[in-house]
Amino acid sequence: MEKKDIIKIAVVGPESTGKSILCEQLALHYKTKYVPEFARKYFENNKIENHRLFDIDFIYEMQIELENDLIEKANTYLFCDTSLVSGKVWAEEVFHETPPFISENLEKVKYQLYLLCDIDVPWVRDKQRRNEHNRAKLFNDHKVELDRMKVSYKIITGLKEARLENAIKAIEEL
Repeated sequence: MEKKDIIKIAVVGPESTGKSILCEQLALHYKTKYVPEFARKYFENNKIENHRLFDIDFIYEMQIELENDLIEKANTYLFCDTSLVSGKVWAEEVFHETPPFISENLEKVKYQLYLLCDIDVPWVRDKQRRNEHNRAKLFNDHKVELDRMKVSYKIITGLKEARLENAIKAIEEL
């Protein structure tokens, strides 16, 4: 059950756009909690090359479970390093369909604000990332989905401290 006084903010966007770092920085700035991206932990133990639609559904079920656990420990804000929007974009990119859990819950799981991280930061390779050359398309896919859902979102740009400052400004405008 969600605490009513906590403002949930989802940080979304393509791979390697600084979402995880931004969540950590925002949680430190606001002295609260953030929800790490469950997919990272999942693919430490499972091969990303062989994942299926079922895996995406499971990953996002666990992501929402983590959100529900951490909201009780949050203070004013809970920053979520991904959301079902990113799960939908990812699944449609890879499998050309949306898994059942995401379809059923996409508009039920609410956030007061989405921070859509722009692709204006350099790509950083790691063993889980696969989308270096289609970042612009994936960014646009996120934007299209957020527009379709008619939710509140801000595009976050800038390098290093400027990116954090722009995110804080977007939150303060909320």
